[in-house]
Amino acid sequence: MSDMRMANIDKLTLEIEKLLADAEATEALPPDDRDASWEVRISDDRLAVYLDMYPAVGNGLPPDPLEICAELEKMGIREVDRDRVMALATLCDSGYPASGEDAVIARGIPPESPAPGRIEFLVLMEKAKRSEDDEASIDWKNLWVTPSVHEGDVIARIHPPKEGTDGVDVYGNPLPAVSHTFFRIRYGDGVNVSEDEDGSVEVASARTVGQPVFRDNVLDVEPLLVIAGDVDIFTGSIDFTGSVLVSGSVLEGFSVKAERDVSVQGWVYNARVQAGGSCSVKGGVTGERSFLSAGEDVRIGVVEYAGISASRKVEIFGYALFATLEAGESIYVQGRNRRGIVGGSCIAGAGIEALSAGSPMESSTQLEVGRDPFQARILQELERKKDTLLEMQKKIERAILSIKGTGPHFDIDTLTDEEKGKLFLLVRYHAKMKNSIAELGARIDDEKRASVAERRVMPRIRIRDRMYPNVTVKFWGQTLVIKQQEFHVSFFMDKNRGLITRGGF
Repeated sequence: MSDMRMANIDKLTLEIEKLLADAEATEALPPDDRDASWEVRISDDRLAVYLDMYPAVGNGLPPDPLEICAELEKMGIREVDRDRVMALATLCDSGYPASGEDAVIARGIPPESPAPGRIEFLVLMEKAKRSEDDEASIDWKNLWVTPSVHEGDVIARIHPPKEGTDGVDVYGNPLPAVSHTFFRIRYGDGVNVSEDEDGSVEVASARTVGQPVFRDNVLDVEPLLVIAGDVDIFTGSIDFTGSVLVSGSVLEGFSVKAERDVSVQGWVYNARVQAGGSCSVKGGVTGERSFLSAGEDVRIGVVEYAGISASRKVEIFGYALFATLEAGESIYVQGRNRRGIVGGSCIAGAGIEALSAGSPMESSTQLEVGRDPFQARILQELERKKDTLLEMQKKIERAILSIKGTGPHFDIDTLTDEEKGKLFLLVRYHAKMKNSIAELGARIDDEKRASVAERRVMPRIRIRDRMYPNVTVKFWGQTLVIKQQEFHVSFFMDKNRGLITRGGF
């Protein structure tokens, strides 16, 4: 190694030693004296005041709690915990800093949120329903229970709503409570209402035997007719204003009609059931003369050669064999023994889902979505009424002309009193017909616009297992006939191309 390089290394070594010596000397220097310091922080919600304190250094002065309290008073802070300020100052003087929750010296009063009220149901109120997004199997055991109560049974405890209370911030200013629209409960004629012992809770009990319901914020007990056995020659057909529970079956030739729900624990054999609400049949429906209709949903075991119509949903636990199914919203067939929808026709407004469609024997099966059969029926009925009125209008016009005669002029003075009376009556009828036709035309236009609006929702057909040949799929007038067996398939309408398109399940 050259002398020059050795000299450079020696020089660097001296610089390092000098730098280390300066650092040791600096660490040995006594610290500067510094007084204790403090800082007041106020939370964003103005509900807490924090006093952050830092101890003195060296011979610095300790914190002065009286000075701190005076400064807090100047800031307008209310309800200062002076004992806490003194304790923090003492700790700081002992060398312990303070910050965070340990340093809170004043608190405001938070506003109390309103309680909207709640209902504590003490009996079963609703039948089980399947979620549209639920891919799991349905717990069908819970679908066949029609809730019922006896006179005096306590149905629910109603915890009334409570208004919120305003709070106060650390400056003494009010903090208004959140505004809220309260959930109000009304009571029907079928319940008695009393107060709990402490007066804070309303207790609703049944006034009579019936079905407990809660709809549109109204708690009530509706009449429930229980048929302990079959609907047959001994009971006759049933027509009831409330709900009907049949513990047996509805036999051939008889009918059950209810303004609310109908629940049949057995079967429906070549009979008719009509429910203003929902209808459930645990066993099933069989026979070409069988027909079930519901203003809400239909839930059923199996369907064989029967007609089912529901304004909302049709849900079938087993299979549908050569049945006619109609639903305003959706049709769901869980399937049994590899059978789902076998033959027949299904029409639903939004969607059809089934284990399978068709059969190995290539039975003709129709699946149609995107058309609400009930709306189409309403439109057809309105147009029929309009045609009837138009025909009547023409008859009135011909009758008026018959009174006028064949001459070129119409002289009312030449008519008898009887002819005049009939003429004036026909003219009034003609005006009424004209107004009625105009009203029906407006309703028809509204229904057609509603039908067009339905197409904004994309309908779908989903087959979980297999679809056999000779199944016809329909979307908005478009038709697709399945030529070969397909598996785990779904169908929807490609709006851009105007064609029915396949996809995965």
